Amino acid sequence: MANDPASALQELGLLAAEAHVYLALVRNGALSGTAAASVTGYPRSSVYLTLNSLLHKGLIEGGHGHGSRFFVVPPDKALPSLVMQEKEAIAQREKIAAQLGRRLASLLEPTETTPDKLIQVIRSPRGVAERYERLQLEARRSNEVFVKAPFFVAPGNPVQEKANRDGVRVRAIYERAVLDVAAVKPYLAKWIALGEQVRIYDGKLPHKLAIFDRKRALVHLTMPGDQMRTLYIDHPELAVSLGVAFDALWERSKPLGNADRKKSSPNSIASRVRKPTGRAQASSFRKRKTRTNHPAN
Repeated sequence: MANDPASALQELGLLAAEAHVYLALVRNGALSGTAAASVTGYPRSSVYLTLNSLLHKGLIEGGHGHGSRFFVVPPDKALPSLVMQEKEAIAQREKIAAQLGRRLASLLEPTETTPDKLIQVIRSPRGVAERYERLQLEARRSNEVFVKAPFFVAPGNPVQEKANRDGVRVRAIYERAVLDVAAVKPYLAKWIALGEQVRIYDGKLPHKLAIFDRKRALVHLTMPGDQMRTLYIDHPELAVSLGVAFDALWERSKPLGNADRKKSSPNSIASRVRKPTGRAQASSFRKRKTRTNHPAN
């Protein structure tokens, strides 16, 4: 909470002018509109509007005649009451939002399937990430993906762990180029341990792709001007066609080899940059020299 009473009152929802006029009445006792304007420095016309607002909020009381004075309702009762009014207003807005949401949703229900429902365009990375996570959770049998940059989901894709526990079969084709990126390298071994089936594609995958139960799909496309668009496809026949393409590239891709597994390990960088000691270098030199002088050579 702010230490300054005026700032604290604004945190409770009062406007700056309301807070200052209210504090003037607290500190000076009952004041007329003219006196409140003199104390606060606000124009008299705006002070009367502020006083009326404070009256409406139940923070002050006053007479109705010309020149009448205004005084505060005990703050230990008025301020908690103000918060209660806010809670009641929020509850009312929540009720209206729920009712209005149901009414408007009923207007969106189509009488027949339309192209707009079959294919939707998602323009924001956040929208793509949220849709991908939801589709992972809704999948019941399979999740098949092309893995290439850019990456939208949260680091480690924690939603996938739940999908694996629920028995969803996950197959992923990775571009070899992404095995070292931060969105993949620290997590690949864990994903495999959870049951993900992995293959590596030596080359560039045509685009990002995720197919769910061979019924729905996300296809990420690069548009002219480097704009990114993701298509959400809710059509089993189209999803099956994309699945055929996935199967073809799956057959052309290679299983994750030992070298790639080692490369995906967090310790791989240290092992690759570790240099032999001076003693090891000397030993290696003696071995090479012995092989060079051997009669069989």
